[in-house]
Amino acid sequence: MPHLLVFGARNLGRVIGEHFLAQGWDATGVARSQETADAFPGTGIVADATSAESMRGVVEQVAPFDLVVNAVSPKGRFGGGDLVTTDNDAMAPYLEQVLPAAFAFFRICGGALIERGGGTIVQVTGGSARRALPGRAPWGAGAAGQRALSQAAANELKPHGVHAALLVCDGTFGGPGDDAGGERIDTRELAKAVQFLHEQGRGAWTHELVVTPVGDRWTP
Repeated sequence: MPHLLVFGARNLGRVIGEHFLAQGWDATGVARSQETADAFPGTGIVADATSAESMRGVVEQVAPFDLVVNAVSPKGRFGGGDLVTTDNDAMAPYLEQVLPAAFAFFRICGGALIERGGGTIVQVTGGSARRALPGRAPWGAGAAGQRALSQAAANELKPHGVHAALLVCDGTFGGPGDDAGGERIDTRELAKAVQFLHEQGRGAWTHELVVTPVGDRWTP
């Protein structure tokens, strides 16, 4: 039976877990709190995804797995605030949480998939990975770093049969089935996007997939 491992099991990670369980998979979700771990529909584990040591412990506990997803979101004020007026600590969530988590994710989980002989590793990020918007400069810097790490991982892991991809969610999340008439991203559709990435044949791997709700006004 194929096995999914997802970091960030509270919101999007929970929906991804539900989707793959319905497809007959095993699913393990990693959360910051016991409450969230207990609510995960598969097996829930409490661990700190920003700690390489903690992530390595999770991987050693649950491996082997076929698909691993990092859907961890930063704590603190979303975006970080206006560039010239925000406080000195605005970058902290992205330098201390987002980038260390992505770095450890690709290193440790990518290594586990190499040992397994293949699989899929998906990093989830926001639209700021493509262009930083006003009021979101710190988040833009963190997301751009996630994008750079995913690009390096795609090239380094590909020869080992490991498909690395960045899933860029360029819009506001809605709940399962709630797209607000196309204004928000339905998280169930994101779960399908993860499945699409995993099921791609080796002759045409997507390494960066951008999803945008039809009603969202975006700029390239």
